[in-house]
Amino acid sequence: MRRRYPDIGKKVSKLEQEAATLAASGEAEVADYHKLRLDIAQLEKKMMTEITRPERVLYFLNPGRLVKVREDGTDWGWGVVGNVVKKPPAGLGTLPSALYSSCGGGYIVDTSLRCSPGSNENRSWPKPCPPHPGEKGEMHVVPVQSPLIPALSKLRISIPPDLRPLEARQSILLALQELGTRSPQGIPKLNPVKDMGIEDSEFVELVNQIEELEQKLFAHPLHKSQDEHQLRCFQRKVELQKFRDELKNRSRVLKKLGHIDADGVVQLKGRAACFIDTGDEHLVTELMFNGTFNDLYHHQIAALASCFIPVDKSSKQIHLRTELAKPLQQLQDSARRIAEIQHECKLDVNVDEYVELTVRPYLMDVIYCWSKGATFAEVIQMTDTFEGSIIHSARRLDEFLNQLHAAAHAVGEADLETKFVAASESLQRVIMFANSLYL
Repeated sequence: MRRRYPDIGKKVSKLEQEAATLAASGEAEVADYHKLRLDIAQLEKKMMTEITRPERVLYFLNPGRLVKVREDGTDWGWGVVGNVVKKPPAGLGTLPSALYSSCGGGYIVDTSLRCSPGSNENRSWPKPCPPHPGEKGEMHVVPVQSPLIPALSKLRISIPPDLRPLEARQSILLALQELGTRSPQGIPKLNPVKDMGIEDSEFVELVNQIEELEQKLFAHPLHKSQDEHQLRCFQRKVELQKFRDELKNRSRVLKKLGHIDADGVVQLKGRAACFIDTGDEHLVTELMFNGTFNDLYHHQIAALASCFIPVDKSSKQIHLRTELAKPLQQLQDSARRIAEIQHECKLDVNVDEYVELTVRPYLMDVIYCWSKGATFAEVIQMTDTFEGSIIHSARRLDEFLNQLHAAAHAVGEADLETKFVAASESLQRVIMFANSLYL
């Protein structure tokens, strides 16, 4: 566990020092202001789910349109639209274009945003980020996914045809600053009801709630004073509290699963989990200690272990033989139990999603047959997964089995050691593990 969170102590100490600078006398006022901002952000996220539907938003994403950009907890403020391009979904290159919309294709909005200045020695720009307090900032064109736009303005400005020169981009920054000066109550936004014609009753109520909260925000003393230092300190304090809560909840999970005792001392399960880098270490060690692996022979173990290897979801229906169906069911039951424990311990886990994402049985039959001596020509007929992906997955599976062997050795499970070694050796044949596929 220590390897996974190597800087926890440093991060906690740093956050505690920063949070300590917040004056207790003003904490209630800052907390109220911070809550207003969070509430508005959450409601805007719900609202934009409806607004950013392509048939509604594309009409308004004209060049020069002012848009607000927010990425997770990072507020970029207002930017200016330059261009909008269609983003086809990954992995759907063979599908007809008519199916893109039903498969989640999105749009990328090239947006001029105020960024922190600077580049590295190779003159290649790092990942853009908003300017730090006190920095003047430079305008750069940043590709923004449409869901990261929580608001559109009524305003549009004229933008230079060529945004490559810095002077051209800085002219946009000056225009934004001028508009900000002229709008003390904030840049006017497009009203989704009046301007965009969305008249659903629930949506109208949502818009009214946001407007009401924004009025409270603008009237708040801290909004007028713009004491950013005090706000940042409070946000750090909130971050520290969330971090502490998460650590506490994760500790409860480890105790319930038997990885640590009541005093936080690492137990046998925890020692085994430290050797697992592939797959969910909680689930893997659960299978080791609940007897699932003990009841299987090495071909079944190889097949079951393949469920932990990331692989593209197959569109071909899976037909598992009888000797694999029961182990898979045990794996899914164990995954569900672990997810439920995490949920009970107040971790943000969706049980069904956890099971689906953690257990990937798409190559079970392929690996089982390969382990038992089937030819490569035979196993590639059993799935629509690409041959290269099968080979890559088999090699990663071999690494995973070596981790399982090391974990079993660490806890003194000699029988399991033997099975994991045998499972690994059964995979290492001809093309799957050839040094070069061209030989």
